[in-house]
Amino acid sequence: MKKVILLVVAVVAAWLGINYARTGKLALFPSAANPTEQRVHELEHELAAIESQIQSAGRAAGMTGMDTTGDVASLTAKKAQIEKELADARKSGH
Repeated sequence: MKKVILLVVAVVAAWLGINYARTGKLALFPSAANPTEQRVHELEHELAAIESQIQSAGRAAGMTGMDTTGDVASLTAKKAQIEKELADARKSGH
């Protein structure tokens, strides 16, 4: 009986994790978000990932003395593009 309960708890926890990764909200049955909201959520995640990469490049440059200006320049351009897309998506959602 304990194994069945543990299995159910594990399945529910996995389901909550998947829903949180998709929607950014902790719910068993998340409300169906419209495509614009989903796009905004995806762009926010992409933006956070790029900012993390920029910070990592800065740390690598500081620790090793490597020249990371090319990497940072391309990431900054991509960041600007995503910020523009995010602003457009937010405008179209309202």
